[in-house]
Amino acid sequence: MNSIQNNRQKSILPFLIPASIIAAAAIIYFVCVTGGTPNVYANLILIPIVLTSLYMPVWYSALFAMLSGIAMGPLVNWITNSEDHGLTWLIRALIYVVVSIVVAYISTRSRKRERHFEYIATHDALTGLPNLNAISSSKIPTDGALSILMLAFNEDSDIQGLFGSDFYQSIVKKISEELKELLSSYPNATLYKGTDLDFSIIVQHYSSEESLENLLAAISNINGVTITVDSIPVYISYRIGFTVIRPTGNISEGIRHANIALRYSFLEDQQISRYTDAMRDYYRGTVSIASEFSSAISKGMVQASFQSIHEAYTHKPVGVEILAKWIRDDGSRMTAEEFVPILQKTSCLQQLTIFMTEEAIKYAKLPLNEGKKFSINFSGSELSERSVMEFVRAVEKSGVGNDRVTVEINGTFTEEDFLVRDNLIFLRKHGIRIAMDYLSAVASSFILLNDVPIDILKINRCITSHIDHERGAEMIKSIVRFAKANGIKTVAEGVENESQARFCEEAGVNFLQGYYFSVPQLLGDKEKAQIAAEESARNRASEAAKNEVEYPEISIVKKNGEE
Repeated sequence: MNSIQNNRQKSILPFLIPASIIAAAAIIYFVCVTGGTPNVYANLILIPIVLTSLYMPVWYSALFAMLSGIAMGPLVNWITNSEDHGLTWLIRALIYVVVSIVVAYISTRSRKRERHFEYIATHDALTGLPNLNAISSSKIPTDGALSILMLAFNEDSDIQGLFGSDFYQSIVKKISEELKELLSSYPNATLYKGTDLDFSIIVQHYSSEESLENLLAAISNINGVTITVDSIPVYISYRIGFTVIRPTGNISEGIRHANIALRYSFLEDQQISRYTDAMRDYYRGTVSIASEFSSAISKGMVQASFQSIHEAYTHKPVGVEILAKWIRDDGSRMTAEEFVPILQKTSCLQQLTIFMTEEAIKYAKLPLNEGKKFSINFSGSELSERSVMEFVRAVEKSGVGNDRVTVEINGTFTEEDFLVRDNLIFLRKHGIRIAMDYLSAVASSFILLNDVPIDILKINRCITSHIDHERGAEMIKSIVRFAKANGIKTVAEGVENESQARFCEEAGVNFLQGYYFSVPQLLGDKEKAQIAAEESARNRASEAAKNEVEYPEISIVKKNGEE
């Protein structure tokens, strides 16, 4: 905004100088024609003097005022052959100079104040970097392009709470200094400051051959590193979303696209993402899922489905895994694998866990399912002390035996290993079995498998589907060997044909699950009717208990002691 204001002022000056001279000459001529300086029209000369003082430096305004005073004195008298009135013209000239100096001084102070407020509005107070409001003044090269990069540093959320805002601000300044130093070798790149630890980089490409490869390589030097701030080591890493716009593009639209790419990099756990139209549609779908989920739960559009788990060799059903399914307004069905990763980025995941726990308990309490075991998925990112305590409380309150329940952990863990260990041990102490997805264990830490009594290790379907390949087959065999050595049962997911089932059995897998045995099924009308009947019976019993009045037993005793 400062540059826009300065450019605007510079564009005015070339026209103002000749315009003010021409206006002054015209007024002098008019004064000469109308009778000279004693005429009231002589005061019109103040108009070009004031206009000049509003935009010109003080020295130029004073010089112009003095020359105007001389012109209105000796020059007009000489042209009109008027009598000389002594030093009257000099007094008039001094008045003009004083007026010009006062106006120029006030105008200059006003412009400085305006530039100061514009600077505050367009720059970050802590780092002095231009902020996002200043990006709109960027120009797209006529024969090139403009790249907009959005950087978000994912710092420890507890830093500010533990060490205070002063330390947090030191981190912001340190990272901004590192970025400025890295970008000093790229004159076409400008660094901007966003909120918190978010930054933007605008790169002007003056030819279509220029790329961002070298710039991105330079920035990578501060990704996944530890910096020292006030003698305290701090680990930092970033995500980048960027877009490239051509001369026909729009800066505001480019900023929006870069932000979508940045959000996409977080959703898909990517370090760098470039904006595409497909990404825009994906982001819209993601926002739609997150915003509609709570309403879908209340409307009954999210339902529980059940897939049976079978014993190897005998293929006898030994339990079920309870899975979430979302039936949307258009009739399409979404599996948990499609919407749960999105819910993990929001607070809706806990709502899903509570709902699925309630559905699992209803299923387990059906007479036809008496004694059957069932497993329910639990996200690793939600494995907190509060969530496991509420889950155990709900299971024990329901009357379903804890030994019938298996909690299957999916996803990576966001908490420290010792906290995860304590929460899993808490579940295990209450008789609830623990199953862990193999890929989740790899992504998190195998230490947990040694310290926590894991009961079941699940072989993901992406591994089972590669049985026909040598590496896939060897991986399953190695997982089974590891599990047997540690006293852990194994379940192979995604078994879709007889050859896969036979291979898993020969490899020593304990249980099998997949479309070869059953597809996930929603509750049928019979099961729903049984659940409704049981709930109705419980409600009637509860109402009867409330309405039942206990009358005290009264005995009448006569004087002789007989009743």
